[in-house]
Amino acid sequence: MRLGFSPVTSGMLDVSAAFRLADELGLAFIELAHDLHEIAPGLQDPARINELRTSTGIGVTVHLSYVDLNLASLIPAARRTSVERTQRGLEFAHAVEATCGVLHTGLSYLEHPQAAALVASALDASLAELEGSSVPIALENLCLTTFDYVRGPRHLHELTTRHGLRNTVDFGHAHVEATRKGGSLIGEYLDLLGADVVHLHVHNNHGGADDHLPTTQGTIEYAHHIDFLRTFEGTVCLEIVAGGSGEDGVRASVAHLRGLERGTA
Repeated sequence: MRLGFSPVTSGMLDVSAAFRLADELGLAFIELAHDLHEIAPGLQDPARINELRTSTGIGVTVHLSYVDLNLASLIPAARRTSVERTQRGLEFAHAVEATCGVLHTGLSYLEHPQAAALVASALDASLAELEGSSVPIALENLCLTTFDYVRGPRHLHELTTRHGLRNTVDFGHAHVEATRKGGSLIGEYLDLLGADVVHLHVHNNHGGADDHLPTTQGTIEYAHHIDFLRTFEGTVCLEIVAGGSGEDGVRASVAHLRGLERGTA
């Protein structure tokens, strides 16, 4: 299992400390946040990231920007800005030799008979402009609110295939979506998206909200998915933030998943 973690989700802004923790825990990568790079470029300076990558042998993935960003916006200026910000994020990801860039798909705020078709067209136009990136783009499942446009495994699969992209499956998001519908979706996402899944976000919740709890808490039973995790060849990112210390949650989750992998947990 190629485990890593998201320092920003865990409340860590010091990239050197993030690499130290990853090195201590024997992790394969850390996930950088392009939103943070936009807000405070010095905190994730590409030259410093590359020094740390070289000295530790720890790689990186990048979560492309999503704050105030909507690739499916019906407002031309907003959509254009979203595409340009994503392109800059991909340039950042290329500069730090990220293995993938995680991308949110878009929001639809209007309930109108014609809105769905217009939103679909806007999102297709945005993704078409991002095709051919040197860094694999991994579209992430969301479906957490009524505004999330892409809903369910089939919709995400159709969009991914049409634009020749890849996928991130977020276990916590799928669990919230499934609980709302009264079923189970993690396995369905993994099965339908298949070889396009190159990255995972793992954390836990109780099905009502995207709490980003340690994997030892909440109602996702990771033991049910350990056979998949053992053989998955992509990257597995812990997105953990808990009431006390996100770092403690990362440690607990690493120990939990490795125990399941060994069959000792």
